[in-house]
Amino acid sequence: MTTGNDRTPGVRPTSRLLSSIRDVLFEDTSGTPPRVSASSISNPTPGSPEVDAARAVLRAAIEAQLGPGIHEFSLQNEALSEALPDVAVRRQAALRVLALKGTSREHLCAELEQALGTLAAQGESFARKLHDRRDALTVSRQSGVQQCDDETRTAEQAIERLQAELDAQRAIIVEAQARRDQQLAGTDTALAELGLREQAFQRAYQEVQDEYVALKMQISQESK
Repeated sequence: MTTGNDRTPGVRPTSRLLSSIRDVLFEDTSGTPPRVSASSISNPTPGSPEVDAARAVLRAAIEAQLGPGIHEFSLQNEALSEALPDVAVRRQAALRVLALKGTSREHLCAELEQALGTLAAQGESFARKLHDRRDALTVSRQSGVQQCDDETRTAEQAIERLQAELDAQRAIIVEAQARRDQQLAGTDTALAELGLREQAFQRAYQEVQDEYVALKMQISQESK
């Protein structure tokens, strides 16, 4: 939905990025962790695909909750865009049209307030899911380390007792360490990706929140 700010749309996010954001915003029932290379993870920038993907999911969630007044306000802005290129003048005209139809500024502000509440709920939901997933990954990491320690200790004791089985027991150590390294590499990569998603979401969240808060203030303060 456009709200009359004439912002040029950025690059549309890919379906893969949208899915990765939705995995954290909403329930992920796939049970399959994404494969991400640590070398491919970098800090998100305002125009990055990660931020675009998070912004798209947030917009979809908040726009689904917008009332008919704001939708009508958006339609009026779009209809008047060619005739009234000035954003402020166009918004005033759209507000007057809506007032004639019985939709007041106060009603529009109330709809925006409700939409902002939805956005805040999405932020809280993301934070909870992110916390739970990070805890699960941390437990998995600790379990991998502990398993390696236990297997290594058992193998070393067997080496001391049975010199004849030295080679076999050392092979157990090598195998356990290889499993540990593989598991640690996977969980470290997943944790790094979670950090990237968190940064992308927070940046997108702040941008979308600022935009709708500013719109609410403009609608509230513009003279009739």
